[in-house]
Amino acid sequence: YQAGAFLNAVPSRRDFRIPTWALRIAVQRRLGLPLDEALARGAPTCSARGGKVQDPLGDAASNIGRLGHCGRHNSLLAALAKVMRSVWGMLVEVEPRDHGYSNDYRPDVSVAGAGRSRSRLVGDVKFKDPLSSNPEDVGQRGAFVGLGNTEPGTSADVFGLEQRGAVGDGDFRPSDGGGYVAYKKADYAHALSRSDTDVQMYLFETFGGWCNAVKRLFYQMKDKVRNKLSKRQHEDEASWSTRSWLSLQAQAPSACQSRCSSRRRKRLRPSSGSPRRRRTPPSPRLPCVTTCLSVFVAWRLCPVCAASRAPE
Repeated sequence: YQAGAFLNAVPSRRDFRIPTWALRIAVQRRLGLPLDEALARGAPTCSARGGKVQDPLGDAASNIGRLGHCGRHNSLLAALAKVMRSVWGMLVEVEPRDHGYSNDYRPDVSVAGAGRSRSRLVGDVKFKDPLSSNPEDVGQRGAFVGLGNTEPGTSADVFGLEQRGAVGDGDFRPSDGGGYVAYKKADYAHALSRSDTDVQMYLFETFGGWCNAVKRLFYQMKDKVRNKLSKRQHEDEASWSTRSWLSLQAQAPSACQSRCSSRRRKRLRPSSGSPRRRRTPPSPRLPCVTTCLSVFVAWRLCPVCAASRAPE
């Protein structure tokens, strides 16, 4: 859902702007083409985490933690919270500190009265990549089902799993529901046991996809504002491609997804065997210019600069 909303965004506002390099990477990823950033830096010699060769499609770069898992998560969370605050205002809490929903995990967003039966909505935002740097680890389910490689595992982490069957029944079979399923404790087990809390998992993928929970959240907010833009939104934020509330608010998180996922692949670092670009040494005249005056005329009239320009 809304996997291509960023392609309809008009870059007239900051939240809807996507740099040229980020848009090029996003389009190349969607078309399955090698990335220019990886090829330009020498993909065969560019190493990824664990000594693996950096693949030209950029899958390994999406799973390198040192390139900023927290950064892309926080950027996407800020974009989602901005949309939610446009509807519920200050009722939206981002990463609340004083909470009793989990002993080990802190929810990303919380809204009083926005859950089922007017309960408190507790949301956990996830931003994952469906592919792996190792082709053998890529699940086949993702090729036929939306978010098939990320949603089952993430849902098991957030909501847990009940034990089904016996160990001798074999692995779980999605086709008929048979097989053995081991017990897994939920990250928000305490919140799930409370009747006044509605726990939701908001999953986003690097290819731009949204899970059904995010879709229901946006439709809930759309119904609350009757899918109409406010006067300020119509004058300051809307463009010719956003004449409704849903079209406007869906483009900003989608553009943020594209920027964050592309930034990870742009920051590929070459290995020691690949050539590095030399930095140009600073000009010796620059300190003199900044010391005298920060204008060109003063630089021309400066006697120290004139002496440095004189032929030896």
